[in-house]
Amino acid sequence: MEPLRINRVRRLVTAGTATLALTAYLPASSDASPLAEALQKVREKAEKALAKHPDRREAENVRTNLEYALNRLMESPSLGEGTWLVAVTTQESEAIFLPFQWKEEITIGKTLKVHPALYALYRTRTVFVCLASENSARWFEGVGDRVFPLPLAESVREALAHLQKARHYFQSGPTEGGRFEEMFSEMARAAYNVALVKYIETLRAAVAHYLELEKVPVLLMGDERLIEEVSRGLEGRGPVSRIGGIPETASPEIIQHHLVQHLHHQARVLEQMYYPFLQYSEAQTPQEIWQLLQDSLPSSPVLFVEEGYSLPVQELLGRKQQASTSDGLDLLIASVREKGGEVLFLPPGKLPSPLMLLLP
Repeated sequence: MEPLRINRVRRLVTAGTATLALTAYLPASSDASPLAEALQKVREKAEKALAKHPDRREAENVRTNLEYALNRLMESPSLGEGTWLVAVTTQESEAIFLPFQWKEEITIGKTLKVHPALYALYRTRTVFVCLASENSARWFEGVGDRVFPLPLAESVREALAHLQKARHYFQSGPTEGGRFEEMFSEMARAAYNVALVKYIETLRAAVAHYLELEKVPVLLMGDERLIEEVSRGLEGRGPVSRIGGIPETASPEIIQHHLVQHLHHQARVLEQMYYPFLQYSEAQTPQEIWQLLQDSLPSSPVLFVEEGYSLPVQELLGRKQQASTSDGLDLLIASVREKGGEVLFLPPGKLPSPLMLLLP
């Protein structure tokens, strides 16, 4: 199953040092011309560095990986406004579209400069969306208020094809007749029921994968009865929500609309649940919150942040410690997310102080 953007970026963060690491942030829009010019800049800058590289084999590996990443980028359909992250070393070759805007930047060094992408993803919410019926299954990756198609796992494709075949035999069989016709009808019905159970189990296994291995919440849409069956047995394995009655032919725009509504509803529920406790909480400095987040916590934390708030990272870590960002809020949000917590942004003036941490 295809890994989600946040985990692809997270893996790049842990890639470590390399003899040569290229990172590029390339703004994208519906107009392909500026992107084509940016790709040429990437190639030229990479070639200048590779020409000086002492190890020919490593240089050739980087060239191959760079072309692979750029070809994937060029072959991708237009995804609208955003930024392409290109990350290449001798071991890595990634081109990841992110629904955020950055200025064009191409850097070559010993490590990949991908922390800004991870911090941006941590500030929003990634959701695995599954729209399913007995006729079709479609997967999407929700990132904030955008959705991107995901390929179905081969196991789901096979289970769906088998279900459709079994249903065809069942529905096209004789409606009346003798003993043999009745026997055929019962066998076809049994085969259809077995295929339906297999399809549901396969979808459930896929959802469990995204819950437990990708560690993202899941939103099931589509046929109410089917998605209810899929969600059975997933209790305690991660957050699963359902929206029934969504047509299997729903456009990505309709799916995106329902996702945004769902995320807003979830945020309101969390705010209503935890906001009253803030009135009785003692004020915390960012440094105190940071120290709390460094410990193992009894529950997933909830961080409330006033919209527009930021703080210099030196105030959080001190001047001697190196950081991968200039905004200390990036580190606080990342720590909360990595502990499975929630981050809620509220309008100015609504919080007793601009930064508050709750441990439910």
